[in-house]
Amino acid sequence: MGLRHLAVLKMVGMGVDANGVLELYPINGSSSVEREDLTSGLVKDIRNYFQVSPEYFSMLLVGKDGNVKSWYPSPMWSMAIVYDLIDSMQLRRQEMAIQQSLGMRCPEDEYGGYGYHHGYPHQGYEEGYQDDYRHHEGYYHRYQD
Repeated sequence: MGLRHLAVLKMVGMGVDANGVLELYPINGSSSVEREDLTSGLVKDIRNYFQVSPEYFSMLLVGKDGNVKSWYPSPMWSMAIVYDLIDSMQLRRQEMAIQQSLGMRCPEDEYGGYGYHHGYPHQGYEEGYQDDYRHHEGYYHRYQD
């Protein structure tokens, strides 16, 4: 997911069998993802708030302001359209400016995403990427909105 700050809600099931998970992807380039399980009551409340039916697939892009930016009625084969929309948002442009000023970059952007760059042990990364300070376990930087 590159260096985008994302929260992904996955919800399945209906009634008392409904459940879900919240996945938080950090902006600092770390590969760690925080996960939190969602109760059936919380899944019901979220569905009611966004008016999402549990009977069919829906994907919503919700901005940091809490408003729905785009609605997708079917699964997508490529997230490029969604990423382009995210990258056009004001808060995302601010994040990109911060990343650029810190010298942070996403190798996926340089090489066209996963699977497009060959010859190094990790697709999408250039040789020596692991020597960069952002890829060491001890690196942690928290941004606040």
